Formats: sequence, structure tokens, C-alpha cells
Amino acid sequence: MNSERIILGLDVSKRTVDVCLLFQDGRKATCQISNNIHGFNELIDWMHEFDKQHIQACLEPTGKYSRPLAYALHNSGFMVSQVNSYAVKHHGRSKRFRNKTDRIDAFLLADYCLKHNPPLWTPPAQSQTELRELQHRLVNINEQIRQEENRLEAGCDSKLVRDDIEESLGRLYVRRERLTKAAAELAKTDERLGPNFAILRSILGIGDKSAISMLSLIRFEEFDNGRKVANFAGLAPAKHESGTIKHQPRISKIGSTELRAALYFPALVAMQHNPQLRAFANRLRDKGKPPKVIICAVMRKLLVLAAALIRKQELYDPAHVSALN
Repeated sequence: MNSERIILGLDVSKRTVDVCLLFQDGRKATCQISNNIHGFNELIDWMHEFDKQHIQACLEPTGKYSRPLAYALHNSGFMVSQVNSYAVKHHGRSKRFRNKTDRIDAFLLADYCLKHNPPLWTPPAQSQTELRELQHRLVNINEQIRQEENRLEAGCDSKLVRDDIEESLGRLYVRRERLTKAAAELAKTDERLGPNFAILRSILGIGDKSAISMLSLIRFEEFDNGRKVANFAGLAPAKHESGTIKHQPRISKIGSTELRAALYFPALVAMQHNPQLRAFANRLRDKGKPPKVIICAVMRKLLVLAAALIRKQELYDPAHVSALN
């Protein structure tokens, strides 16, 4: 980009968006808009005097609150970046900001983007967006089912209340079954998702539910090596050393908690039924590694293997182990 680069910091909340327009010479302008289509149009009109090709919008991915704004700006021709809130938080600490307000957060987002030039965001395919929404809804329904089952297990003195809980559970079971079938059908038959679903299912340890979760959470085409996809999941090892003090390395956890949760049970299954990963886990066990370390290492191996096979568009072959090394 040239010297005319302009950064648009956007701190998104449920009802409003605080905006900071930051220039390279330090000048800035601020405003606040409503977090709806009318506010988005006001923002776009506010920036009409500037060249869109020189404006880079920066915001944190806050799900349903930030997604419409990101799409509106991208569809209007603006460059958009979504940045990790952890990185922006520590950027603010480095500048010794003592206060935290929405206006300050908008400036920090703009300043972070100006100094670090994060990669540009492109919207995911419609099928992946739909699959992710199905998965999120399934998570919500499963939580409701757990709550109702706990209430039933705790016991009810009132037969009317017990019958109502059982009726509620019945409806929730039906809804879960319907959404599960819809997610599986989309993952298996979609032109983009289907081939990757088949590849994931070919890996010993990954079942239908795990494959669907991974497809909904990961845009595999964005990662050209295993280290990047491991970083995305927060499974990359992080060292902590200071002088003679050396702590045991741990995973960074700066990444998708949902993805790590989705990989946990597949890792346990792979340690039992995948010959290569079972051997890998045994080697770590022989070295005296704790169980949690072994599970995290297997999770990382599974993810790196899945990304490598999808990148090559190849099914898993237990006789070919180079992707695991």
C-alpha cells in the first residue's frame, strides 16, 4: 500500500459500533454508529470522500454482532481484516493505556492494524457458513438437553413438572435429530465440503460428528502448512524461559477453543485405533510425558494430518505415514 493508507478501527458491540478513522500521520476522526444496516450505510457515506482501495477496516470477530458489518464493508469494496482480541489487548498494554472504553478500543484496533498490517479477510463459502450455524445451534440444543436431563435426574415432587420436563426433552431430541441430519447431509453432498468430508472420515479416529465440526470451524484453504493450522487451533507449543528459569512448554491456547474441544475425543479414539498415532502416543509415554501432553500432541498431529491430506486432496492411507512425521 502507498502513503495514503487509512485505517478504520471498529469496536463492535450488540447495539453500536465505535469507529476510529486513523491516518498515517496520526490524525484521526471518530464517530459512533448503530450496529444495523442503517448504521453501516452511514459509515460508508461518511467515508465516501476517500478512496476505498486505500482504506483497511479492522475489527475483532465477535460472531453475529460483527459478521453483518464485515460483510457490508467487504461487499462495498473495502479491505477488511479480522484480528485476534488477545493480540489487540496486549497491544494496548504496550501503549500503557490505563482506561478501557469503546472509543479507546476502536483506536487500538486501528493502531494495531496500521503497525502490523494483518492479513485481509474474505467471507467463507455460503455452505460453510450454513454448516457452522447448524453446529452452533446443535451445541445450544445439547446444552438445553443436559439441563433438562439434570433436572429430571434431580427428581420432581410434582408429576406435572416431571411430565413437562419429559415433554420438553422429547421435543429437544427431535430437533437435535433433525439438525444433525441436515448438517450431515450438507457436509456430505455439498460441492465444496463433500470431498473434504470424505478425506476427514478416512482418517482413523475422526467420525462423522468430528469431521462436521472441523469443516464448520476451519477454512482449510487458508493454511499452506501444518504450523499455521496448529497455531490457529492454539495447539502450537509455547516456551517460557527467563535466565536460568525454564518452565515446561505448554500449548499456547491462543486460538480456537471450539476446535480444540472438537479434536479432544478424536485424539482419544486415534490413540486406541490408529496404528501410527498409537505408536506416536506410546513413544511420548515412554519418554515420561504426562497424559494431557500426550493428548494435546495427538490432537495436533491429527489436525496437521487432516490439513495436509485436504491440501493434497488425498484419502488417508495407513501404510503411508510421511504426513505424520
